Amino acid sequence: MLDVTWIGFSPLVGSLLASLLAVYYFVWSRSRFVRLIDTLPGPKTYPVLGNIFELNVAHDELLRKACHDWIKQYGSMYRVWFTVRPMVVIASPELLEPILSSNTLVTKADEYDCFIPLLGKSLAVAKPEEWKKNRRLLNPAFKVQILNSFMYAFNDKSLLCAKELEEAIKSSNGGEINVFPIMTHCTMDIICETTMGGKTLTDEDKAGYIKNFHGFENIFQQRLNQPWLRLDWLFELSGPGRANARFVGELRDFSNMLITHRRELVKRKTEFAQNESSERDANPTDELQVDDDTKKNLIFMDLLLKEGDVNGNFNPVEMRDEVSSMMAGGHDTTALAFTWFLYLISRNPDKQKLIVDELNNVFGDSDRPCTTQDLAELKYLECCIKETLRLYPSIPFMLRRLPEDVEIGGYVLPKGVTIGMMVYGMHHNPEVYPDPEEFKPERFFPENSVDRHPYAFIPFSAGPRNCIGQKFAMLELKVVLAHLLRQFQFSVSDPTEPMIIPLLETTLKPKSPVNLIVTKRSFQA
Repeated sequence: MLDVTWIGFSPLVGSLLASLLAVYYFVWSRSRFVRLIDTLPGPKTYPVLGNIFELNVAHDELLRKACHDWIKQYGSMYRVWFTVRPMVVIASPELLEPILSSNTLVTKADEYDCFIPLLGKSLAVAKPEEWKKNRRLLNPAFKVQILNSFMYAFNDKSLLCAKELEEAIKSSNGGEINVFPIMTHCTMDIICETTMGGKTLTDEDKAGYIKNFHGFENIFQQRLNQPWLRLDWLFELSGPGRANARFVGELRDFSNMLITHRRELVKRKTEFAQNESSERDANPTDELQVDDDTKKNLIFMDLLLKEGDVNGNFNPVEMRDEVSSMMAGGHDTTALAFTWFLYLISRNPDKQKLIVDELNNVFGDSDRPCTTQDLAELKYLECCIKETLRLYPSIPFMLRRLPEDVEIGGYVLPKGVTIGMMVYGMHHNPEVYPDPEEFKPERFFPENSVDRHPYAFIPFSAGPRNCIGQKFAMLELKVVLAHLLRQFQFSVSDPTEPMIIPLLETTLKPKSPVNLIVTKRSFQA
């Protein structure tokens, strides 16, 4: 009898719920929040669905729409609706400045919550108060003195990268080589040798980490594209959710392995130093020499261990999350920068020749390591790196959530709205960079940069919440590329082929493999 009653009343209950939802949507759609968002230009929306039909497209088409078509049609600030969640997209330095320069508008958007299983409350995704504390504690690990001490590792791993390229040349019989995996191995070796404290990775280590990291990235992208997967309980029950748990578990184990390795190494060094100190106490005539700078300048992992194990500022989970964040941000983005750079100079042999000429002026026919003094002279190489990062910023967009109303460009953007800082769109905005699709390193000559807005070039973000590792990345790029271009020439088999299309994902990955022809270069080139 109860079942019959329920069945009889279910259409009425359904109608009532539908009516309540319709009333709620009607009231919400006329709220101040929605009205402020809809004063902005943007593509036509549909009730409840917003712009979902135009946004649910392939990633290369989404890049074209978001960073070219809509900027041209609606200007450098427009709005889109992901069903009932709005985003205000900004793609000009003047409009981004109020956000980037602010010490209060530093809240990461809720969309980054999908990273929390791996990155926790680390610098990459932390809320403002946690971020300020952690950034203050970890900043000293990226002082110039420490970064310069990594030169030996940059040089050493550059040689290993060159050997891997030589082996690939032999395997390909002089044919094309997909350079992205090779550059990924190089960046992983470098970050583990330097900031992570000297852990040497096996091929199995690298393969396992890359597999798990790319798996995690792909599922993160699914969660962005499929709103129902943002419901944690539903996601955890789904196939992608179960796969994500496996990827996260393996990546966490990798981070814990790095911490354990360095902790044991530091312990052995401390015990050795204590034994030496005891011997000196027994022989007071021995001269005691203490390097105060060495004590003050701690690499990232040692500083993290000190702040965690000694000072109690990080618990074990937070330490693991900071290592995971540094690994994720320090290898994939730089590997992409290397890959896009080599692709661009392969398609622009005249620019490649200018770099090689500069290298010959500095190094002659020597195969000696790079020094910091050498790097100061490689000005054209630096311009080519910057132009690569303009055309292909590794992080194509950044998302912030406004904690308060903000007036920008004559519009009031309401508290709680997500701001899409479209780095790729701004770097390709013809109002910011004339001929934006052309590879012109000369844009970054000092005389051509004088009047450029300080926020017109932001591959590492800008302002208070910029990338903590940007100086590390630029130093790494210069040293490794100087080595590779002294030893190899890079070209494409068919320069008339269309450019490889980038994809608008969390990072700006190429749609197809970056296959280049790599040949050994004589030192007299």
